[in-house]
Amino acid sequence: MKNFIKQLHIWLSIPLGVVISVTCFSGAMLVFEKEITPLIQREYYYVAESNGEPLPIEALQLSVEATLAEGEEVKRVESFDNNARSYIFHLNQKRSKVCVDQYSGQVLGRPERPAFFTTMFRLHRWLMDAPASKGEMSIGKLVVGISTIAMVIVLISGIIVWWPKSIAMLKNRLKVSLTNGWRRFWYDMHVSVGFYASLLLLVMALTGLVWSFGWYRDLFYGVFGDGAREWLRALHTGTIGGMTTRILWFIAALIGAMLPLTGYYLWIKRKRAKRSHKGHK
Repeated sequence: MKNFIKQLHIWLSIPLGVVISVTCFSGAMLVFEKEITPLIQREYYYVAESNGEPLPIEALQLSVEATLAEGEEVKRVESFDNNARSYIFHLNQKRSKVCVDQYSGQVLGRPERPAFFTTMFRLHRWLMDAPASKGEMSIGKLVVGISTIAMVIVLISGIIVWWPKSIAMLKNRLKVSLTNGWRRFWYDMHVSVGFYASLLLLVMALTGLVWSFGWYRDLFYGVFGDGAREWLRALHTGTIGGMTTRILWFIAALIGAMLPLTGYYLWIKRKRAKRSHKGHK
């Protein structure tokens, strides 16, 4: 039985490993988007002077509303403990927002998502093949969804194959050897480090499927209720526990991107060793 599970682990990983790696890497790149974007678009997110008292929210909102198109409206206002950060007025259109200097009342403009993060998001969700409209399927979206299901099976099968028979084996499998050559190092990176990240990767995969398949989304919310939407996103992105969990999610996602690559390396090494052994018979 364990040999069958091992073969399942390998033969799901070989065709879909690259997609899993791309999905995990692009997801890791999105973890700190909220912190990085203001640093590279300072003209929107920071004010020139931060002295004095901010103007009333009502007055600032009037300035924002004067710039809005028909059908747009302010949904919420975001302010910060850092006085140098501008106020952000979030609109009813997805990802639409207006930044305002809270001291002068000047509308600083509408920041666009940086091209790098746009690319990472499109890779993460659809392999750059976005659906024609919200809720529809595309080939890229389908491939990501299928690969995410495969990732769940690969992770669970990997844990089963990894599971040691004794305490001594457990201690050995939880370590990464740095003194026994490259093959052993990459083996330990795949097996030991992969085990450490497996639980978080399973959480990411099982929550991420909500954005891939309508049937899964209906099932998920049918079990947990529509009120689960907020904590679902928090679980998927790692924001559920603040900065600490986001760092852990970031590291785990990078490990998830590494696992298929180390798996390919070990698989190729094993194939070459078998061919070499046959050649010497």
